[in-house]
Amino acid sequence: MPHCVIECSAEIAGHPDIDRLLLAVHEAANASGLFQSADIKVRLQSYDDFLVGGRDEDFVHIACHVLAGRSDDQKGRLADLLVRAACERLPGVESVSCEVRDMAPAAYSRRDKLLARG
Repeated sequence: MPHCVIECSAEIAGHPDIDRLLLAVHEAANASGLFQSADIKVRLQSYDDFLVGGRDEDFVHIACHVLAGRSDDQKGRLADLLVRAACERLPGVESVSCEVRDMAPAAYSRRDKLLARG
């Protein structure tokens, strides 16, 4: 945990250094001190069709899914770290945002835990 899903315009996804953005988001989540590095997942979802403020303008939005239990302060600091990381990697992108979303532990499952229960 967490799952950081970077949503962005196809133009950004096609950038030759996109792997650096994924790494920057991973490092920012790790720097929060809320997670173990090995537990952080980062992936990218690009969109061909979108509007930002009614215009065809590049964007980045990070949806960060975490198990419930962190304080609003912790989630706010995490969101700030993730936005800062994206802004540093993509200084020319005006629309950069992040939302940290709680997941209910009872509604979350993983392969390793499922297999451990038999």
